[in-house]
Amino acid sequence: MYNSLSNAPSSTFSRAAQYLRMSTEHQQYSIANQSAAIALFAAAHNLGIVRSFVDEGKSGRSIKGRKGLQALLQTVESGLADFDQVLVYDVSRWGRFQDSDEAAHYEYLCKRSGIVVRYCAEQFENDNSPTSNLLKALKRMMAGEYSRELSVKVSAGQRRLVSMGFWQGGNGPFGMERLLVNEKAEPKHLLRFGEWKSIETDRIILTPGPKEAVETIKLAFDLYTKKRKSRHQIAETLNRRYRFRGKKPWNIVMLRSLFTNPIYKGSYAYGKHYDGYKNLPPEKWLVRERAFQGIISEKQWARANLLVRAETKRYTDAELLDSLRSLWKREGTLNSNIINAAKDIASCQAYRNHFGGINEAYKLIGFPIPREMCSVHAITVLKKIRNRLCDEICAQILAVGGVAERRNEPGLVFVNQNITVKVSLSTGMYWHTRHTSWTLLLSKKPVADIAIIARLNRQDQSILDYYIFPAFSQVRGGFHVRNDNNPAFLEIHHFPTLQPFIEAFRSHPIREAASGGETAVSGTENQSIYRTRDL
Repeated sequence: MYNSLSNAPSSTFSRAAQYLRMSTEHQQYSIANQSAAIALFAAAHNLGIVRSFVDEGKSGRSIKGRKGLQALLQTVESGLADFDQVLVYDVSRWGRFQDSDEAAHYEYLCKRSGIVVRYCAEQFENDNSPTSNLLKALKRMMAGEYSRELSVKVSAGQRRLVSMGFWQGGNGPFGMERLLVNEKAEPKHLLRFGEWKSIETDRIILTPGPKEAVETIKLAFDLYTKKRKSRHQIAETLNRRYRFRGKKPWNIVMLRSLFTNPIYKGSYAYGKHYDGYKNLPPEKWLVRERAFQGIISEKQWARANLLVRAETKRYTDAELLDSLRSLWKREGTLNSNIINAAKDIASCQAYRNHFGGINEAYKLIGFPIPREMCSVHAITVLKKIRNRLCDEICAQILAVGGVAERRNEPGLVFVNQNITVKVSLSTGMYWHTRHTSWTLLLSKKPVADIAIIARLNRQDQSILDYYIFPAFSQVRGGFHVRNDNNPAFLEIHHFPTLQPFIEAFRSHPIREAASGGETAVSGTENQSIYRTRDL
């Protein structure tokens, strides 16, 4: 979270930003308490707080997910920071990084840009003296060690509760609901989606429900263990009867997860992963038998597991790639739905397990990938490109005498205190007709006064050119454009660079008749971008 405060202090004050972070550990570290302590420190040192960067409910173990700290570092490194100090409550609020050098690195990024980091509640001044550096290093190690010890304690507590049959985690799996019980394990009421226990002594267990989901699970197990239907046949049957997994149609991967999940026989397997996503072997799981009321019997569940293991063949890499080539030749294209629907080929998950991703398998057989990167990495890269473009726009408008700043909403820039600019990107899609097409998406209701869409090169993600649409142009909806032969009404808004857009906000001196002096007026030619093609 990033806030820009409008009530800037008087020019007699030094300008500072504050960074606030709270996980969920102590009221001592609430955002309000930190802000109050920092405000007292600022008043005592003649500092005016002009910006706030906030991470609320975020762990300090990593920078991942801490948008406040990320925004602070981006602002500092962009060279556009309108403050020269950052105020933090104490060293632990900066972070409880497991590697103390990481905390020092982020502080050094600020120092390198001429921004001083000051810890308001510490008993030492962060003045780069040997004493302060020694104390900071010690404090950082203590903060990281506290986090490690807390993690061990929390994990031990959760494992103890699991051994007693209490549910640890988020919402229950498909076909199971969360039941709130008191300290005597007496039922209180079912928890709906988004609801959590509010009394410390209360606990949560799982119970079968709702009725339609329970019937769907029983039907799937019966078809598999009694009717000896394949997972493909079961998926077809369930989907034909509109017995979906929530809102999603069934596929063989979902059914394998269903048939191998011990929850459905009433057992609770905990600790199946480590580091968030890496799998642990079953012998290392913590399993509490008969923790909940099961939906199917233990005998039927064991039968389903034997069938899954029997039909799950161990493929070699060569066999997987040959099957994928055959499917491509037969279907003419490839995607996750086609692979999972095919009965003579392994699932997408098998390709991820063997090759690290379905795109990696595509590359090995020569299949042209519409999007070169995996979705998570692609989103990260595109966000960085968009943020960098927004920073460049702000810097260039400031250079010509205008005023520009980024807002909280991603890709939104506020220019001359009255014009909103929405920046987005369009990645190219390679079609079977051997040309690349870019999609321009313009919402029916404009979200800004001006929309800028940058076209990206598919190979290196560099920016090719720009489409600039004022809100009153009435261009709405989605359009596909290529490198040539595009509709004339789109080409009117097509620009090779952003220089014409930037020049529209240049300030021009206007001679005052009475005094003979000159006054710079910013944005006097803003409307030119809307009137002419060449600006």
